[in-house]
Amino acid sequence: METPPPTPQKKGLGALAWIGIGCGGIVVLAIIGMVIAFWLYGGKAKQLIEDAQKNPTRTTATTMVTMSGGQFEMVAEDDANKRYTVKEKKSGSLTTIYWSEKKKAPEVIPGDFTAIPAEAAAPAPAPK
Repeated sequence: METPPPTPQKKGLGALAWIGIGCGGIVVLAIIGMVIAFWLYGGKAKQLIEDAQKNPTRTTATTMVTMSGGQFEMVAEDDANKRYTVKEKKSGSLTTIYWSEKKKAPEVIPGDFTAIPAEAAAPAPAPK
């Protein structure tokens, strides 16, 4: 009786090993990307958070202008009363962001400063 020839061993990696390598590579690239993004933009993000805590209304307006890709421009700023008006360059429409004392949060309305409801507008601070 003759013994059967030995079965050849598989060469290379199996499918699960290749999937694991691919997923591991993606995770490593994502971590590298996050480290680079933090290194490049970490200081700006920290500054944005500090500014948002000091004056959330201004931060909302400036972010709207900055992130619009040139579609919006700041046309009126009133730091004392925390109100800002931006204009859409294409249509010319105005949008005002103001601090609502009633809600204790920024509010967005169409129009300029005159569109702010009287009961929501912040009172002018007393002169020092």
